[in-house]
Amino acid sequence: MADQFYRTIPRIVATALALGTAVLNGCAGSGAGLDANGNPLTSALASAPASAPGSAPSSAPASTGLTADFQSIQDNVFTPICTRCHSGAGAPEGLQLDAAHSYALLVGVPSAEVPSVLRVDPGNPTASYLIQKLEDSSGIVGAQMPFGGPYLAQSTIDVIAQWITNGAPPPPSAAATGALAVTSTGPVDHSAITAPLTTIAVGLSREPDVSLLNSTVRLQEISTQPVDLPVLIAPASGNPATVLMTPLAPLLPGSYRVTLRGGGAAALSAIDGESLPADFSFTFTVDKP
Repeated sequence: MADQFYRTIPRIVATALALGTAVLNGCAGSGAGLDANGNPLTSALASAPASAPGSAPSSAPASTGLTADFQSIQDNVFTPICTRCHSGAGAPEGLQLDAAHSYALLVGVPSAEVPSVLRVDPGNPTASYLIQKLEDSSGIVGAQMPFGGPYLAQSTIDVIAQWITNGAPPPPSAAATGALAVTSTGPVDHSAITAPLTTIAVGLSREPDVSLLNSTVRLQEISTQPVDLPVLIAPASGNPATVLMTPLAPLLPGSYRVTLRGGGAAALSAIDGESLPADFSFTFTVDKP
């Protein structure tokens, strides 16, 4: 009886630990395609042969848990790993990587740290700041991502790079119907951004009529009396549902508001004719560096 009791305890402890791990993983995301350390299965070193002492770590074999499409990358990388920091008004550099905002703020949008480089340059992974940050390439500003590690295995980065090589297509769920809507903004509403701020991004539910952008989108400095500021307005490269605003002069420390006109005949409309039903505004503050 005593022997049976002591043989049962390890099984009880193991079951409890497994349940605890499942609960913790559920807090970060679905966990599908991830190993026990929160990394995508493509980087699961536990499944690779052990390395000899003093040698480089073995590469993990590729897994079917992560595939070169945006939805898989969102579910297996951005949601469970990146949103620990990149979410809400405090998201670093205004980059929210939750499912509701990530595509609009990544594809064709200049990086905040190196504005001459797009976060995701469709068809060109080596020129994409996302890949450069994940690989700790020369020329990046700040730390390698994910911040503080553990870092993604090269096999995982290669899958993300392949999605970019394929043109960085959006997930199938991105198709929208009904009235035009704003889905994301960068900077986030009521957030504070450290100068310089070179680009403002507005994600829409679908592609707008570009002929209406200059008459329906405006940027104002609102620290005292509202003053309209000159900006260049254009769709993001390879991501026409995101509108980019580039101020013609650096935004000095102060408060700002972006407004998209909605409602009536003069409203911003999508290429299918559906209009923004009412004015949409968001504000942000630019702080001294």
